[in-house]
Order: sequence, then C-alpha cells, then structure tokens
Amino acid sequence: MFVLRLLAHIPRFLRLTLSLLAIPAYAQQPSNAAPALRLSCVEAVWCDIAQQVGGSTVQTYALIHSEGLDPHHLQPSPLMAQQLAQSDAILLNGATYDDWAKPLHAASSKLFIAADYADWHIGDDPHLFFDLPTVHKTAQRIAEWLSTNRPQARADISQNLARFERDVARLSTQLERLRHVVPNAPFAMTEPAGERLLYAAGLHMIDEGWARALMNESGLSPRDTAQLETAIQHKGIRFLVRNPALEAPQAHAVEALAQQAHIPIITIGESLPAGLHWQDWLGHILTTIETTLTQQATP
Repeated sequence: MFVLRLLAHIPRFLRLTLSLLAIPAYAQQPSNAAPALRLSCVEAVWCDIAQQVGGSTVQTYALIHSEGLDPHHLQPSPLMAQQLAQSDAILLNGATYDDWAKPLHAASSKLFIAADYADWHIGDDPHLFFDLPTVHKTAQRIAEWLSTNRPQARADISQNLARFERDVARLSTQLERLRHVVPNAPFAMTEPAGERLLYAAGLHMIDEGWARALMNESGLSPRDTAQLETAIQHKGIRFLVRNPALEAPQAHAVEALAQQAHIPIITIGESLPAGLHWQDWLGHILTTIETTLTQQATP
C-alpha cells in the first residue's frame, strides 16, 4: 500500500518513463527489416563472393571448406541435400564441376550457375572462380536478384557491388602488369586449377593435355609424360603449379622431378584459404608468380 501511495504522487510523465524502462530492450527496438535470404554454394569461394555483394541481406552456406574434398567426385550427404533444398538460392560453379547439385535445389529457389555467364565449352578448365569476367558477371546477377527481393537494401547492395568491382579492376591491373614481366613465360601444372588466371596473365602452359588427362582420370599419354619430364629436366619451364587437393602418384613424381631440377613450385588449390576473400586469394597468387618470374634467371 505504501508503494501505491508513493506512485500516486509521482508525476504522470515520470511514471510513463519508468514503465518504458521496464520493457525489455529487444521490445523497444522493433525491426521491420526482412530476414536475410539463404544462399547455398558447393564451394566456399562462390559463397564468399555472394556474401561480399549481399552483405546483411544474405546468409551464405558452403558445403565444402576443406582442401581434401574434390567437388568433381563428391557424394552429397543427406544433410547437404537438405541444406540445398531449404535455400532461397543456390550458386553453383557448373561446367561439370559441381553439376550433381543441380537436381537438389527446390523448385521455388533461384539457381545461379557461373558457367552460364562464361565462355566455357566441354573439355575446358572448369575452375571458373579463377576467371575474372565470369566472377564479375556472376556477382552482378547475384546483386540483381538481391535488389529485387530486398529493395529496401538496394543502395547498400549497389555500394557493395561497386566495391567488389573495384577489387576486380585492381586484379585486372595486376594481370596486365604481369603480362609484361616475362611475356609468354612457359609453365606446367599437375592439374589445371588456376589455368584461366595464368593464361590471362599472358603465360604459356606446356602440358595442357597431360594436366587435363590427370584431372579427368582419362589416362596419361606416355608421350605427353615424356615431354613434360624432359621440359622439367632441361628447365624448359619457369615454374610448376601443384594442386594440394590432387593425390595422384603421377603428380607427386612430377613435383619431385621439379624439386630435383630446382624449379620453383607454386601451390594453387581449389578451395578458398581460410581468412581470405576471393580477391585477396587471387592477388596473392599473382604476386607469388610475379616474384618468382622476376627473381628467377631465364632458363
């Protein structure tokens, strides 16, 4: 009773203030923001690109984070299938790289396939996240979809896309500079991950047939193998690119031969390294190659 008599003497506006302070904080700040759209990818690198463009309007989920999992031969688990089926959109690489995921998307979800925006043909290198024009076009399509479904965030999405496009332009400048370091410099690969990026840098791959055969498990030609070994032994290449996801005896043999010949070995994997964005990853690769070419004597 004493408390009630005390409250009766408190001015009305002060009582109202006290009552508002008693409301939990989450109730004081109602949000009209639409929930983030769910976008799933097989590869983390594509989810990184979509997340950079979408910001808070999208929540991305990648099925593969480990270097040890190869999208070519992955057998999806029931949990992976469920994740894809429950997504608002799915972003795939395509180009035979992760095509197994296509039937797992729901009819109501949006399906993006990077290969649809690429100049890709059967037999070409399928690692399209190393191709700047394809990545740029894919980012634009993601931005269009997000802007349509979250029009209230259109300005933020546009700013995110513009920032990403500036990073793509910086990579293009880095590629242009690399073209003039050692024009048409010869190199070899154990598997063509990153091939598109190195071709864009004006470099010359000497073992395209050998590397593709190893990637596709279609049988290595003894003649191609002999030519590659001869090129390494006579230092006819400036560097060898290894894919850490490739566990093949033939690849390890070539790497050992390059080490014996004191030829630099550069690692280019298929998975986005932890803690890096797509543009940081590619920028690091290009810097490593430029440093290798400028420090190494002409063979």
